Amino acid sequence: MAGYPLFAVLKVRFAGRVPTEKERLDVVEPQIATLISHVGQLTAELERVSARLVVLERRLSGAGDGPLADLDAVAGDIAPLVEALRRAWDAEQEILADPARVALRQEVLEFDGLKARRDDARSKLDGGRVPRFERDALSHEVRQMEWLINANEASAQRAAERLEADEDAAGEEWRTEAVLAGAKARDEIGDAAARRISDALGQYARMPVWFRVGLGEIPTPDPSFWLESAIAVLAYRLEYGVTDAVSPLGTPPSAASGSQNWVRRANVHADITDRLTTLAATFHLQ
Repeated sequence: MAGYPLFAVLKVRFAGRVPTEKERLDVVEPQIATLISHVGQLTAELERVSARLVVLERRLSGAGDGPLADLDAVAGDIAPLVEALRRAWDAEQEILADPARVALRQEVLEFDGLKARRDDARSKLDGGRVPRFERDALSHEVRQMEWLINANEASAQRAAERLEADEDAAGEEWRTEAVLAGAKARDEIGDAAARRISDALGQYARMPVWFRVGLGEIPTPDPSFWLESAIAVLAYRLEYGVTDAVSPLGTPPSAASGSQNWVRRANVHADITDRLTTLAATFHLQ
């Protein structure tokens, strides 16, 4: 009898007599539960639509109605910092990140281990009388090690050469100085980005499209995470010369080379992406 008015349900079910209190409750309670469920669903849907409308308003309106903020401009106090970061990038191109260095060393060690096992087995074969069953096992091991050595020799050679080049590069004075200057500039670029964003907000400037796409409007009541994320995005764009008008971080970087500069950039990109994802979830964009 779902959908019938309550009085009609009672009249049909208890025709000819007055229902007891329990019988009335048995009829009423399921319908009330259904109504409560429907109201909850409608409320949730209204909240979702309202949140979406708020976000769309923020995306359309930007951060203000003043002049457009040129956050990406490399000028003023930011110019020397960006230049230092560019030199550090060039210096780190030939320097391996720690995880890549460890992996290459492991590859060389494993290759050397194969050669050591082969040589040890050969030595036993050449070292006098060996029981036939042991000689067969040693001969098999030598053949197996030879196959593995041939299969891995080229890769191990490249790894050894890359480690040698890394050691030479790390010892060059100009690279050391550039990397240290870059680390100092990296700390300062964040402060400069914070000042630039603060100035733009203080002037009620219109933020660029990439800023609105990635960050939206300042959330309340605690805007600290939003502000930290905005500073991180702008610092990233300035350090790596990202100029994409729509995408906050531009093209995702690859750490495949193992170079220190690319590995750092990929790690920073991943961290900021996580931040922006968290902000998007806050505004029900996912």
